[in-house]
Amino acid sequence: MKSIPLCQPWFDSVYADRVREQILSTQIGPGPVTAEFASQLASYVGSHYCIVTTSGTVALSVASFTVGLKPGDEILVPAYGVISTINAFASFGLKPKLVDIERQTGCMSPTELKKQITDKTRAVCFVNFSGFTGQNLIEVVRICQERNLPLIEDAACALGHRFGGKSAGTFGDIGTYSFSVPKIITTGQGGALITKSKNYFEKARSFIDQGDSNWRKTNLIRGIGNNFRFNDILASFGLAQLKTIEKRIARKKATYAILQKSLKNKIFQVPSTLPPLHHIVFARKPRALINYLGDHGITAVRQYRTISQHPSYAYLGNRNFPNADFWTKYAVYLPFGLSLTEKEAQKIVEILANSPIALDSIIN
Repeated sequence: MKSIPLCQPWFDSVYADRVREQILSTQIGPGPVTAEFASQLASYVGSHYCIVTTSGTVALSVASFTVGLKPGDEILVPAYGVISTINAFASFGLKPKLVDIERQTGCMSPTELKKQITDKTRAVCFVNFSGFTGQNLIEVVRICQERNLPLIEDAACALGHRFGGKSAGTFGDIGTYSFSVPKIITTGQGGALITKSKNYFEKARSFIDQGDSNWRKTNLIRGIGNNFRFNDILASFGLAQLKTIEKRIARKKATYAILQKSLKNKIFQVPSTLPPLHHIVFARKPRALINYLGDHGITAVRQYRTISQHPSYAYLGNRNFPNADFWTKYAVYLPFGLSLTEKEAQKIVEILANSPIALDSIIN
């Protein structure tokens, strides 16, 4: 029996054609296609400037440098989710502080955020969890503006999502995206940073290019940086997908619609224009549900956990995070890759309908 994988990408054959053409052109380093990919991405999301880089994690690290954070500065991050968000800041010498999430959204709670801001706080990172872009983000923007705190918007999972006419990633001072395997556009690994600030753009562009984006012309380095530049091979791959992004989104919508029609409020939902990146259900016996699905050829996992449960961040576990713990205990991630077919989505629905393990509502 062929199993349904958790997250397998889907590619049109034209993508391979574009990559092959790029390789044969011999222009394989950072060049005009990288610049075009960045320009088209900025246009797609409605931002002024975009820099593509080696990963979404690196984009967050660069963002923290760009807004002026220094080693030892405190940044507030969600207490649940992928480890790369907090790693991007901790590995850069910042001091992360956890903020509990909202149970309904999986995103940082504005109410909890206000409680955790102190005189030591220097910035906030809001994660559009699984693409969730809604009123809670509007409230976080207001809180940060009132306190003059830079807001970094980690929209790694939210490319294409919009709320109130604005694209995910454009609500903060700087937004970031990821092009890792599960994302709506993937280059294997890769990321992007967007901003409407020319100053931030110039600062970030120099930092990812050894500290001075003009050094090839002057043979002088005026700053300190690193080499986090993208390349035209991967850019040709990403650009080909961006040009067909509506086709990719349509695949995502079609499979999610089948799941949502059957599962109704038992599957995680978002208020923006796209379905969530992940297909998430909740069960009081998650391990039993995962085993049951596995027995029927469906891969499912418990994907993330409360950040302070990771040994490296156990020192942040001096407070309780009840909503993060709820997600850790009960969230089950079903297959969600773009390769998922409508027939496979229907199979998942049918298997779940006969499951001896009951699904739960996120608000229970």
